[in-house]
Amino acid sequence: MPFLCESIVWELEAQSLIESGTCIKPIGRVINSIKSRQICEGDEIEVKDDALVVCYSNQKFIKLQSGMYKAASICTSSGTNTRRRCTPINRQDCPNRKGPGEGDNAPSIIQPYGKMLIENRPLISWSAVAGATSYSVQVKNGDVSWEKEVEGTTLAYPEDKPGLLYGTAIRIVVMANKGKNPISYDTLVVHLLPGEKVTQVNHAVEQIKKLGLSLDEAAYLDLDAIYMSERILNTTIETLEARVAASSFNPSVYRTLGDRYIEAWMPEKAKSAYKKALQLARFQKNSEEVVLAQERLRSLNQSQLPTRINPAQ
Repeated sequence: MPFLCESIVWELEAQSLIESGTCIKPIGRVINSIKSRQICEGDEIEVKDDALVVCYSNQKFIKLQSGMYKAASICTSSGTNTRRRCTPINRQDCPNRKGPGEGDNAPSIIQPYGKMLIENRPLISWSAVAGATSYSVQVKNGDVSWEKEVEGTTLAYPEDKPGLLYGTAIRIVVMANKGKNPISYDTLVVHLLPGEKVTQVNHAVEQIKKLGLSLDEAAYLDLDAIYMSERILNTTIETLEARVAASSFNPSVYRTLGDRYIEAWMPEKAKSAYKKALQLARFQKNSEEVVLAQERLRSLNQSQLPTRINPAQ
């Protein structure tokens, strides 16, 4: 049964049983060994052994040593210390931009989403160009440099090419060709996390997966918070899309996916995700998700969004 968010003292010991339970409005999860419990803003936590805290409210994860902690001081409210980011809705926070493909017949790179990667062999995809008969994909990353021609608009990272280098910048160019002649192109620069950060993120993800949580809950709460702590849009979107592909009926999955599409400059996909979230929330009489989905859709409609463009490089 859910427990009320009263101020409590919770001892986390490696050998003790951590009670199962869910906050009404959790701000994070504390994990000790392979056991866990969600925490609310008013909780106090006594840690008697190392523990991992995943914060939903401010999208970060940290390791706690023995001591007393206030949950609110660990997982700061999402309303504070949150830097506004350049998105299609917050266009006033964006630098002057000219998006590739905006106003001309050029491809627009879709994946990788965002600017940070954890996978060193990412999927690459882009929008189709009228009249193009093929596309040339060029990848440059330090000593790693290769080019491949494809007919479609998706390229799985070639198995015969070396993986990208951790802690470096990657330049991806997609060129549309008509016959043997290039007609337009798009460029994307992304960054691969340093190896140490990759190890930390992967370890936290493994701890979450060992808990046996609902796959939906893990995707839109815990895994999303871990990935977004390093702004890894690509992986959290792929994780949420996997739940959609599995026919999830959880409106929070679709609403969170919509939020991530917004940050990836995919407003039309975001709108579709929000509409599905609203449909499911209404059917399930989930008033909180109904309000959240309606707010997102209202913001999208008021923003008079263009088609997808890439943030300025």
